[in-house]
Amino acid sequence: MRIDFRNIKGNLNNARMIILLAAITAAASLGLNAVSAQQKPQLPSPQDLSRAFIEVARQVKPAVVSIDTVEKSKRPSARAPEDIPIPGIPFERGPRRMRGTGSGVIISTDGFILTNNHVAADADEIKVKLADGREFKARRVGTDPETDLAVIKIEADNLPHAKLGNSDKLEQGEWVLALGSPFGLQQTMTAGIVSATGRDLGSQIGQFTNFIQTDASINPGNSGGPLVNMQGEVIGINTLILSGTGVSTGVGFSIPSNLASNVYSQLVAKGKVVRGYLGVLLKPITPAVAKTFGYTGTDGALVDDLASDKSPAAKAGLHSGDLILEFDGKAVKTPKQLTEMVADTPVGKAVKVKYFREGRHEFTTIILAERPARAEGPEPEEESEEEPDATNVGFRSETVTPDIARQLKLKIASGAVIQNVMPDSPAAEAGLRRGDVIHRVNRTPITSRQDLIRAFSALKGETEVLLQVERGGQLSFVTVSLEQ
Repeated sequence: MRIDFRNIKGNLNNARMIILLAAITAAASLGLNAVSAQQKPQLPSPQDLSRAFIEVARQVKPAVVSIDTVEKSKRPSARAPEDIPIPGIPFERGPRRMRGTGSGVIISTDGFILTNNHVAADADEIKVKLADGREFKARRVGTDPETDLAVIKIEADNLPHAKLGNSDKLEQGEWVLALGSPFGLQQTMTAGIVSATGRDLGSQIGQFTNFIQTDASINPGNSGGPLVNMQGEVIGINTLILSGTGVSTGVGFSIPSNLASNVYSQLVAKGKVVRGYLGVLLKPITPAVAKTFGYTGTDGALVDDLASDKSPAAKAGLHSGDLILEFDGKAVKTPKQLTEMVADTPVGKAVKVKYFREGRHEFTTIILAERPARAEGPEPEEESEEEPDATNVGFRSETVTPDIARQLKLKIASGAVIQNVMPDSPAAEAGLRRGDVIHRVNRTPITSRQDLIRAFSALKGETEVLLQVERGGQLSFVTVSLEQ
């Protein structure tokens, strides 16, 4: 038998080629499967998520506290039915005791606790209950109404404490947990996601706060408790809800942890928060404003007014009607952004400011002062509101100060004094004039300009309003028709 070695060799080569091609195909298939696996990672199971929640709860709950407060009201309490007057013995009503509840989170092993200003600011007595059942009396270290944050302190050592995370890294869609004592139910945890970040709810709610919005249930009693990420870090302090019923509708808000950390550090160190101050009232640059002033664009902040002629801005030569475009070398986009930039700048620093006036770009240097407390004067660096009374009634006002009360010799040393009245307006037709002081809008007492704005904002569909006005030391009621 004759064997053809050439055919065998060719067959072997063909076999090797077939095997090689098969190997390449298999490898390619494995590679594609690997890529596919990388593109579609295995999602965690419900059990995995539950275990993550359990672990975060174990880590954070020991640092979450319940807070009970008592405020002794200066107003007398109502007489109880059993308080029968006895002839010859004067009846004395005692002060009312207003009770409140809230939550907080321990930040240090020696007992410093972060909570809300509206939980602790007015309390005469503060009691803290820990997760292990121990109770302590607490003292107030400091409060900051501008951010609705407060720090209280209990005398204890080696306490469990929570870690503040970096809220700047928070992203929409992240899982978060809210812990606290809703309705007095201590150590309650609810879960949700970050619905949004950087929420601006207006200066009346948070002058310096860009809130974290979450659908994790937040209810009365949750105030001051922590909002926690899945690493067990506090990334927010729960502070308010938007609800028509007063209970959670899935729209809650927390103060970002980075802001809370800064406020906490200042309150512990100094008992207050120090912020820079220009002394201006601001408005956005609308297209109408830009057209009026001959400015192109809407970036910047309009100086609506100066807080006083002695404010840092006034001393540097800024006027009402100037458009602030840059602050300390940084472009200004909005009034709120400028407010935050000023607040974060050290007091006493000389800052270069670029502004637009009468068709020209100008520069000045402003030495920042310390921002006064909100109760001490007009709201500085605040986006001033378009007063409803300015359009519907036709006047602008300011809060009565002690100096104004003395100058006008007022019977009631508070209220809103009219600065100017628009010609041919309902206010002018009703006889109102500069220097008149408004004490009531219908039945609502007015003690400040902000009270007046809120009172007029609450008027819905009414065609006239009754004002209590003081002029020359004499009170009178004036009926004013409202423009529709």
